[in-house]
Amino acid sequence: MSAQPRETRHPEPAGRLRLTATDVMTVGEVSDLLHVPVSTIADWGRRGLLPSVKIGRRRLYIRPKIEAQLLDDADAQRLQ
Repeated sequence: MSAQPRETRHPEPAGRLRLTATDVMTVGEVSDLLHVPVSTIADWGRRGLLPSVKIGRRRLYIRPKIEAQLLDDADAQRLQ
């Protein structure tokens, strides 16, 4: 009789969407998106100017959060 592995997934909180591979970006991908040097993106991530998540030695950027910040900043400038 072979033992079946147990399901280790946790249910998603209500109203929360799952991330896909295209939602998670590296510093190079954000650099290409914003047309800014990689070193600048890394600096902004470390200083908290761009939303990012640090996992081990890697810093990852979530596309919807980057887009939301860009749109919020553009709206704020328009209102001034």
